[in-house]
Amino acid sequence: MRISDILRSSLSSLLRRRLRSVLTMLGVVLGTAAIVVTLSLGEGATRAQMTALQQATNLKLIQCYPNYSGDGQSQQVDDNTLSRIRAIDHVDAVTPCAYISGQPSYYLRTGKYETNAQLMAVYPEDFIKIAGLDKGTGFTGSTSKCEFIMSPIAMVDFRNPKKDNGEWIDVYSYLENGEEIPLPNIDWLNARFDLDFVWYDYPEDGGEPIEQSSSFKADMVGILKADMSSNFSWGCYVSTDWFKKMQRSNRKLFKDLDMELQYETVYVLADDVDNVVEITKQISEMGLQCNSPMEYVNQFKEQIQTTQTFLGFIGAISMLVAALSIANTMMMSIYERTREIGVMKVLGLSLNNIRLLFLTEAAYIGLFGGALGLAASFGISYCVNNVPQVQAVLSSVMNGGSWLTGMGDVSVITPTLALTTWAGVILVSILSGIMPAQRAMKLSALAAIRNE
Repeated sequence: MRISDILRSSLSSLLRRRLRSVLTMLGVVLGTAAIVVTLSLGEGATRAQMTALQQATNLKLIQCYPNYSGDGQSQQVDDNTLSRIRAIDHVDAVTPCAYISGQPSYYLRTGKYETNAQLMAVYPEDFIKIAGLDKGTGFTGSTSKCEFIMSPIAMVDFRNPKKDNGEWIDVYSYLENGEEIPLPNIDWLNARFDLDFVWYDYPEDGGEPIEQSSSFKADMVGILKADMSSNFSWGCYVSTDWFKKMQRSNRKLFKDLDMELQYETVYVLADDVDNVVEITKQISEMGLQCNSPMEYVNQFKEQIQTTQTFLGFIGAISMLVAALSIANTMMMSIYERTREIGVMKVLGLSLNNIRLLFLTEAAYIGLFGGALGLAASFGISYCVNNVPQVQAVLSSVMNGGSWLTGMGDVSVITPTLALTTWAGVILVSILSGIMPAQRAMKLSALAAIRNE
């Protein structure tokens, strides 16, 4: 018996029993839709969360800190520690964000403008790779002059002390409205700056403190993008190499003012999001504290997976019921066609052909039922993504999932999900038909012909 004859005969048998076939396929449709929609919600929610986090922060970025213990001891961070971190596989960049401790206040001045700077020392090349530049060329590597980088969020604090009326500029509102931050009229990348260290000496006789200062030439070599969510919006970033050279050239001053670099925060950039967890684990084993946005992603995924498991269990039950329904339909078909099966055997139809005939009928149920289930899944997915009332109902069912609203498409049916589910449904249907097919093969030809 040719394959084409088997396909045509199996389809004809299903069409002769339309009502039973339709009811059987309905179970397959419900099971398919339940599984696809459940998985699509998890996929959509994960994508939406990843997109939101990528817009708010760099998912490849890891922050590290000294690990302070209860007895006051801590795992300190120094250049040697950073070299060990850099040696970890898949680490793309490492920089400290070291503040300069001690007595002085730090002022940047140019022309009639000045600001009280929050001085932070970084590794130049790594910092540029991590923070990025909106304008400028970045650090040149020269230590003969102080080179610094700032964000417009910090640059807006440059004021004219003679005319400053203390007006506060709401930077957040400007950024929220997509407006340019009103910066002072300074030719930032070409202006000449002075970096002044200012401190006070207190006379032993208790007299008035005497203001002291030390000034260094400075150039702005880069401007960061204005981003309130960035970790680098507020500081004035200088090179650790320049600071260490300045420290060596002014040993007595630095000793008197107790000035030194404190490596309180380290930023580590992974080469790929998938490597963040492993890098974090290895840094933690060095004794440092770590955190990264991927921790929140993993927590969110666990929450979604819990909900998916519950709904997926319901979908699996629906598919199990559909499988039992297919088996029952096939068994009923065999009982009704006993004489027909006996005639097939008498005419010389092989047992393999008889088995294939009934397995093909079961496959047809999975094929058509799965296709209709996928069509229903795409319809439900459209409603979830575009109908607020459906979103509200689903949100209340899924553990009050507020992530369902305001985050774009939360139901995403990928081609892989659709095709894999469809293939799985067809396979389940075929497996459900194995026992009835075996039953048909074992029927006695003579007894089958005599059956009324």
